[in-house]
Amino acid sequence: MKKRFCFFAIISCLFSLVFGISCSDDVPTYEELKAAENKIIKRMIANKGIEVLSDYPDDGVFKENQFVQLTSGIYLNVVDSGNGNRAQVNFTDILVRTSGEYYYPDSLVPFTTFTNSSYPMEFKYGMAYNIVQRYAYNGWTDPYYMFFSTGLESVLSYVGDSSIVKLIVPGYSEVNGAQGGSTYQSENTTVYYPIYYDKIRYIFY
Repeated sequence: MKKRFCFFAIISCLFSLVFGISCSDDVPTYEELKAAENKIIKRMIANKGIEVLSDYPDDGVFKENQFVQLTSGIYLNVVDSGNGNRAQVNFTDILVRTSGEYYYPDSLVPFTTFTNSSYPMEFKYGMAYNIVQRYAYNGWTDPYYMFFSTGLESVLSYVGDSSIVKLIVPGYSEVNGAQGGSTYQSENTTVYYPIYYDKIRYIFY
């Protein structure tokens, strides 16, 4: 009886191992997800005629289609650096509106929160990660779930109140060890979706 039990236990383990391997083959690795998303981003950059700079401009001035890729993986273009008032960690409250396009492997979907029917997204500087976690399960009808991320907060080290920027935020981007993109961008384990923000406006209050 003991031998029979051991035999079935071994067979069961072998089936589990084979099933586990076959399932893992269906799920892309992080590097595969990143490579696939980079293909989408490269196509986006080519289609929009974007020039990727190797360094942040010395004078802080970007031409219309010049972007610099930050260490987070996010691409930044500063349209207007604002009025000189910079955000203070755990103190400054910020309103943000965005517009742009979600990029999928074979299509794109435009969006905007610059409408009277849309409320601006709010966060306290330094607390964006908490906001992401709070709305992590709200679904695609919630702008915080779709468009808000720690990536939007991270670029405030370059600009201030009343500033306007353009960003390319990959789903694989990271800010201080956390995901840099919105929840929706990287929740799918088989594909990441980059966002091209053609306008992000920050207002301090």
